[in-house]
Amino acid sequence: MKKQTPVNDPIRQEFIDMYEETLIDLMEKENDVSLSEEEERSLRVNAMVDTALHVRKDLDPLLANKLKSLENLKDYKQILLSEFKIFGFIPKASAARIFAEYLLLSLLDDFEVEDRIDFDVFGNEVNQAFTQMSDDYKELRRVFPWGRLLD
Repeated sequence: MKKQTPVNDPIRQEFIDMYEETLIDLMEKENDVSLSEEEERSLRVNAMVDTALHVRKDLDPLLANKLKSLENLKDYKQILLSEFKIFGFIPKASAARIFAEYLLLSLLDDFEVEDRIDFDVFGNEVNQAFTQMSDDYKELRRVFPWGRLLD
Protein backbone atom coordinates (compact mmCIF):
# COMPACT_ATOMS: atom_id res chain seq x y z
CA MET A 1 0.00 0.00 0.00
CA LYS A 2 1.28 3.42 -1.00
CA LYS A 3 2.11 5.98 1.69
CA GLN A 4 0.13 9.21 1.63
CA THR A 5 1.98 12.41 2.39
CA PRO A 6 0.21 14.38 5.13
CA VAL A 7 -1.50 17.42 3.67
CA ASN A 8 -1.07 19.73 6.66
CA ASP A 9 2.50 18.92 7.66
CA PRO A 10 3.89 21.89 9.64
CA ILE A 11 7.49 21.34 8.48
CA ARG A 12 6.47 21.24 4.84
CA GLN A 13 4.31 24.32 5.35
CA GLU A 14 7.22 26.16 6.96
CA PHE A 15 9.36 25.53 3.85
CA ILE A 16 6.54 26.78 1.62
CA ASP A 17 6.11 29.92 3.74
CA MET A 18 9.85 30.63 3.75
CA TYR A 19 10.03 30.19 -0.03
CA GLU A 20 7.01 32.43 -0.64
CA GLU A 21 8.36 35.16 1.68
CA THR A 22 11.75 35.02 -0.05
CA LEU A 23 10.08 35.21 -3.48
CA ILE A 24 8.00 38.24 -2.42
CA ASP A 25 11.15 39.98 -1.12
CA LEU A 26 12.97 39.34 -4.40
CA MET A 27 9.99 40.59 -6.44
CA GLU A 28 9.77 43.76 -4.34
CA LYS A 29 13.49 44.41 -4.96
CA GLU A 30 12.87 44.09 -8.71
CA ASN A 31 10.15 46.74 -8.36
CA ASP A 32 8.98 45.97 -11.89
CA VAL A 33 5.38 44.92 -12.43
CA SER A 34 5.98 43.67 -15.97
CA LEU A 35 8.38 40.79 -15.44
CA SER A 36 8.85 38.51 -18.42
CA GLU A 37 8.15 34.81 -17.97
CA GLU A 38 11.90 34.10 -18.04
CA GLU A 39 12.61 36.78 -15.38
CA GLU A 40 9.87 35.40 -13.14
CA ARG A 41 11.20 31.86 -13.59
CA SER A 42 14.66 33.09 -12.62
CA LEU A 43 13.28 34.83 -9.50
CA ARG A 44 11.48 31.65 -8.44
CA VAL A 45 14.66 29.59 -8.82
CA ASN A 46 16.67 32.19 -6.88
CA ALA A 47 14.07 32.18 -4.09
CA MET A 48 14.37 28.41 -3.88
CA VAL A 49 18.16 28.56 -3.76
CA ASP A 50 18.13 31.27 -1.07
CA THR A 51 15.63 29.32 1.03
CA ALA A 52 17.59 26.08 0.65
CA LEU A 53 20.82 27.87 1.56
CA HIS A 54 19.23 29.43 4.63
CA VAL A 55 17.73 26.14 5.84
CA ARG A 56 20.88 24.13 5.24
CA LYS A 57 23.09 26.71 6.97
CA ASP A 58 20.76 26.68 9.97
CA LEU A 59 20.91 22.89 10.17
CA ASP A 60 24.61 22.49 9.59
CA PRO A 61 26.98 24.77 11.58
CA LEU A 62 30.01 23.31 9.78
CA LEU A 63 28.52 24.21 6.41
CA ALA A 64 27.59 27.68 7.68
CA ASN A 65 31.18 28.21 8.80
CA LYS A 66 32.56 26.98 5.49
CA LEU A 67 30.22 29.28 3.55
CA LYS A 68 31.59 32.38 5.28
CA SER A 69 34.14 32.47 2.49
CA LEU A 70 32.60 34.24 -0.50
CA GLU A 71 34.17 31.75 -2.91
CA ASN A 72 32.69 28.76 -1.07
CA LEU A 73 29.31 30.47 -0.91
CA LYS A 74 29.42 31.19 -4.64
CA ASP A 75 30.38 27.58 -5.43
CA TYR A 76 27.66 26.17 -3.18
CA LYS A 77 25.08 28.53 -4.67
CA GLN A 78 26.03 27.29 -8.15
CA ILE A 79 25.47 23.70 -7.05
CA LEU A 80 22.08 24.61 -5.59
CA LEU A 81 21.17 26.61 -8.71
CA SER A 82 21.83 23.63 -10.92
CA GLU A 83 19.86 21.44 -8.52
CA PHE A 84 16.80 23.72 -8.37
CA LYS A 85 16.76 25.03 -11.93
CA ILE A 86 14.28 22.33 -12.87
CA PHE A 87 11.73 23.93 -10.51
CA GLY A 88 11.59 27.00 -12.73
CA PHE A 89 9.83 24.76 -15.24
CA ILE A 90 7.17 23.51 -12.84
CA PRO A 91 3.79 25.32 -12.97
CA LYS A 92 3.53 28.23 -10.52
CA ALA A 93 0.52 26.73 -8.78
CA SER A 94 2.48 23.73 -7.55
CA ALA A 95 6.05 25.09 -7.44
CA ALA A 96 6.06 25.90 -3.71
CA ARG A 97 4.64 22.54 -2.67
CA ILE A 98 6.96 20.51 -4.90
CA PHE A 99 9.94 22.62 -3.84
CA ALA A 100 9.08 22.00 -0.17
CA GLU A 101 8.89 18.26 -0.83
CA TYR A 102 12.18 18.25 -2.67
CA LEU A 103 14.02 20.40 -0.15
CA LEU A 104 12.67 18.37 2.73
CA LEU A 105 13.65 15.19 0.93
CA SER A 106 17.20 16.39 0.26
CA LEU A 107 17.62 17.62 3.85
CA LEU A 108 16.32 14.39 5.32
CA ASP A 109 18.56 12.47 2.96
CA ASP A 110 21.54 14.39 4.42
CA PHE A 111 20.45 13.18 7.85
CA GLU A 112 19.69 9.67 6.56
CA VAL A 113 16.01 9.76 7.41
CA GLU A 114 14.20 7.83 4.71
CA ASP A 115 10.66 7.17 5.89
CA ARG A 116 9.29 10.69 5.69
CA ILE A 117 8.78 11.37 2.00
CA ASP A 118 7.44 9.25 -0.80
CA PHE A 119 8.64 10.22 -4.31
CA ASP A 120 5.08 9.70 -5.55
CA VAL A 121 4.13 13.08 -4.05
CA PHE A 122 5.88 14.70 -7.02
CA GLY A 123 3.41 13.11 -9.41
CA ASN A 124 4.46 13.59 -13.00
CA GLU A 125 5.32 17.29 -12.71
CA VAL A 126 9.05 16.78 -12.11
CA ASN A 127 9.27 14.39 -15.07
CA GLN A 128 7.49 16.89 -17.34
CA ALA A 129 9.72 19.73 -16.15
CA PHE A 130 12.80 17.61 -16.79
CA THR A 131 11.76 17.03 -20.42
CA GLN A 132 11.64 20.82 -20.92
CA MET A 133 15.16 21.38 -19.62
CA SER A 134 18.04 22.08 -22.00
CA ASP A 135 20.50 19.30 -22.74
CA ASP A 136 23.22 21.32 -20.95
CA TYR A 137 21.25 21.04 -17.75
CA LYS A 138 20.63 17.34 -18.18
CA GLU A 139 24.38 16.91 -18.55
CA LEU A 140 24.79 18.13 -14.96
CA ARG A 141 23.25 14.83 -13.91
CA ARG A 142 21.96 16.20 -10.59
CA VAL A 143 18.21 15.78 -10.95
CA PHE A 144 16.74 12.90 -12.89
CA PRO A 145 13.15 12.08 -13.76
CA TRP A 146 11.36 10.04 -11.09
CA GLY A 147 12.99 12.17 -8.40
CA ARG A 148 16.25 10.24 -8.29
CA LEU A 149 19.03 12.27 -6.69
CA LEU A 150 22.57 11.38 -7.66
CA ASP A 151 25.75 12.58 -5.99
